[in-house]
Amino acid sequence: MPEGVRRDSVPTVAVKSARTLPKAAASLAEEIRAQILGLGLEPGSQLPSEPELISQSGLGRATVREAIRLLEAQGLVVIRRGSHGGIFVAQPNLSNLSHTLAPVLTLSKAPLRDLTTYRKMVEPPAAGLAATLASAESKQSLLKLAEHNPGPGYTNEVAFHERIAEMSDNLLLRVLVIVPHDLLREHLKGESIENTDLDEANQAHMAIAKAIAAGDADRATRAMAKHLEAFEQRMSREGRLDRPIVPQEQWLRDHSPAFSSFFSG
Repeated sequence: MPEGVRRDSVPTVAVKSARTLPKAAASLAEEIRAQILGLGLEPGSQLPSEPELISQSGLGRATVREAIRLLEAQGLVVIRRGSHGGIFVAQPNLSNLSHTLAPVLTLSKAPLRDLTTYRKMVEPPAAGLAATLASAESKQSLLKLAEHNPGPGYTNEVAFHERIAEMSDNLLLRVLVIVPHDLLREHLKGESIENTDLDEANQAHMAIAKAIAAGDADRATRAMAKHLEAFEQRMSREGRLDRPIVPQEQWLRDHSPAFSSFFSG
């Protein structure tokens, strides 16, 4: 059991029997989810064991395990093995939201225009907040990131914007910026990025970083808006705005073709 967690501190999850309900595993997962959120359990809090959940719910082992698996997929719980193992409340991870968003946008064929419009609405205010609220240490770190050490351009591009979101000191705004950027990262992998494009982006990033470091919210907001407008215009010239954010075929690029014959019939 993790240090600082006493066995007698494990919360009692008052789950109901879902024996007569369809999709009993999903019902049990919802019960446990409600308890985690309703009781405000902290990440790392230990939940009842599998045998205890079986006893409380009256469900079979397979159903309980499926419920736990569903909660793992949602990023709500983590399973630890060994003598100090068990079921624990997971640390929130924004990548779980990204994994949910990507299929929705890909299968609905959402165009890149939707993403660029969204970014122009959300990111300039985030830059303004960062200029006003971020610490001096964070601002210096952003300036260093804007220098773009050697590495793929898209890696630095996404990391820079995510850092500003973190500096905005607003959790919801941070989520609204970071989650779509995982999709942007996939988009940029499939783009031809010229050196001139990288130079322009680097110059824009430095202008944004300097405005934030100076604590000038208005200038930071304008600089971010100008940068995003330039990106949108470049994508428009290349005929990309009305195509999917991430082309469907790109998802197959880095994966094994082992199942391709199965899915193609």
